Amino acid sequence: MSRAVLDSMYEALARWQWRRRRHAPSNDAAIELRKRLSPQADGDPAGPTNGAEGLDVWLRSLVGWRGGERVLDLGCGFGASSLRAAAAGASQCIGVTPSAFQVEKASELAARRRLAAKCRFVAASFEQAPAGPFDVALAIEALAHADDLVSALRAVRDRLAPAGVFVWVDDHRADAAACGDGDADVQELARCWASPPLRTVASARASLAAAGLRLECEIDLTGRVPFLTARQNRWRRRLLQGLGAIAPLPAQRAVLRAFCGGLALERLYARRACRYLVWMVRPVTSNA
Repeated sequence: MSRAVLDSMYEALARWQWRRRRHAPSNDAAIELRKRLSPQADGDPAGPTNGAEGLDVWLRSLVGWRGGERVLDLGCGFGASSLRAAAAGASQCIGVTPSAFQVEKASELAARRRLAAKCRFVAASFEQAPAGPFDVALAIEALAHADDLVSALRAVRDRLAPAGVFVWVDDHRADAAACGDGDADVQELARCWASPPLRTVASARASLAAAGLRLECEIDLTGRVPFLTARQNRWRRRLLQGLGAIAPLPAQRAVLRAFCGGLALERLYARRACRYLVWMVRPVTSNA
């Protein structure tokens, strides 16, 4: 699908999510579109305490956060991660999103929290992000939408400081042989999210290498990803499809399709065909 279709869907989803926030005005998690990970199990040595603020706290510890960092937040949404980083001592945070509506609202939140001097939000593609340099780049459930992953990753590399780190958190197919591009759930996810077929772990790693980035650390959080039972998934999918058939506005239909895509992704996790990985990545250097 075209970039315009993806941007239109994302804008509609952003507006829906912001309206939903009215029911929890003090809760940043209400305006985040990313997963809510299952609670940390007793004895679990790795991973965040939760999938909202806890994820950001944990990621900062992963990169050895000291304060003063310059942060690039790709796919920033309404800026929750950027705002938390600024409150935790970052010197500069720039969030990038395709949604002008999200830029407007994230900027309002930054001003309200007196963080506007540290936080700036721009409507742009990943490749058009400000030049930096940045000490930390984040992409949380964002790069799966990139049409040209290598180009997006090269843009990240070019914007990192020499000692900078890129933290990439995303869904990947576990194995192309077991779950190919033609898989029904993979196709439905791509169609509903106006995105390329979900990439495999192997192809994503190859894209990192092609972009001049090296994988330094991998943490698998797949076991923390919740999903509905098969029966619950079928029921909700039928409900969403029925609502989509009668929804009068294109924006409403786009949001309902996006939710159907989320159900397709849940089915992939239920089939053990998907992995939720945290990668810490650095630029390749001559002495790496």
